[in-house]
Amino acid sequence: MVDLSRLFRPASIAVVGATERLGSYGAQALLNLNAIGFPGPVWGVNPGRTSVLGRPCVPSLADLPEAVDAVVVAIPAARVPAAVEAAGARGCGGVVVFSAGFAEVADGVGLQRDLAAAAGDHGLPVCGPNCNGIVAMHARAALWGDALAPREPGAVALVSQSGNVAVNALATRRGLRFHTVVASGNQAVLSAADYLGFLAGEPGVGAVALYLEDDGGPGLCEGLAACAAAGVRVAVLKVGSSAAGAH
Repeated sequence: MVDLSRLFRPASIAVVGATERLGSYGAQALLNLNAIGFPGPVWGVNPGRTSVLGRPCVPSLADLPEAVDAVVVAIPAARVPAAVEAAGARGCGGVVVFSAGFAEVADGVGLQRDLAAAAGDHGLPVCGPNCNGIVAMHARAALWGDALAPREPGAVALVSQSGNVAVNALATRRGLRFHTVVASGNQAVLSAADYLGFLAGEPGVGAVALYLEDDGGPGLCEGLAACAAAGVRVAVLKVGSSAAGAH
């Protein structure tokens, strides 16, 4: 199983593309960390600023005072592979890429390949690209690009290949209590099966809801077996039976 502990339980976070421009992913990620009460250090990464929304800001990942556990990337797609490379070189624990413009569009296939190669060079776990991210309620860590209302943590994890499903699950007024929510995006590096396998061993996870637009990949059965061995129940909703529906 892929070790995702530094992404799911980060002690420190950096936001590449940090800004005070409201409505942007780079600002919303910082606001979410404030709202959820993340207790650890947070740095912005932006060569044009020394502070962002009350957080210290450095010019590049290489300038961070420590190798952070989780890096959020909210910059144009063309610059993302270099950011992933820099995160790996700095010794960071994992990356969440909000940025779009990868394999979901024809001219982004090469960029996604470059992103995956940069991650592979360092064995770096990457969520996304083109994703909403990860919310770990129990760790008070929101690596999340959309507005987030903090809630008490629960025992159910949600792994969704649809960002819309994950966003709406977190926004519902029914007050659903989640342990962890993952919107996996394009899955250039990490698949839904990787998240499932890791969550099987996470303390406090009693069940996982899995929303799939594809077949889950070759590791799905391994992840399901890990959940079964740990006594973690899994509910799977498979949609997109046609090629168009899977996108």
